[in-house]
Amino acid sequence: MRTQRKSFTKKSSQANRGMEFEGYIMQANARYAVRGIASIDKVATPVKVLKLATTGPKKGRIIDGYFEEKSTVDFAGISRGRSIYFDAKETESETSFPLGNVGDHQCEALRDKYLHGAISFLLVRFKVHHEIFILLFEDLDKWMKEAMTGGRKSIPYQFFKENCEVCKPGRNVAIDYMAALDKATMNV
Repeated sequence: MRTQRKSFTKKSSQANRGMEFEGYIMQANARYAVRGIASIDKVATPVKVLKLATTGPKKGRIIDGYFEEKSTVDFAGISRGRSIYFDAKETESETSFPLGNVGDHQCEALRDKYLHGAISFLLVRFKVHHEIFILLFEDLDKWMKEAMTGGRKSIPYQFFKENCEVCKPGRNVAIDYMAALDKATMNV
């Protein structure tokens, strides 16, 4: 008797978008911790657990639950006595970064931390160009305010090229974002 196999096609989901990018950031964070450069952690999204598996190989895993609230930013930590808060974003666009990729709650969280003296920013990856930039909150805020008053709904790639620090490999990590952040905040 032949058994039929089900065929599944992997769908691209919003939840998994950027996982590779986050992996590189987490590698950098581990390296920074070892070298005493910074202590940066991935921020967990609060989950309300409704049911856990109690037996079998999945014992202890969440079977049912929901996110209690929207996540604020992806990463938070400290370096040289300064708090750091940032979110990692990526775009497939060649020409711009859509501001719709940044949730209002994320912008508010970055603003709150910035107003209290933290270094707040986005790490923006342009997949097509294989480039990652530091977009400081001050610049993000200007673009968001412009969009809210009927202006552009995206930040041109050229703005990043001319005004933002690019993250390059260094210190044995693929994305040495702390080196770029040091350059970006030299005069801040």
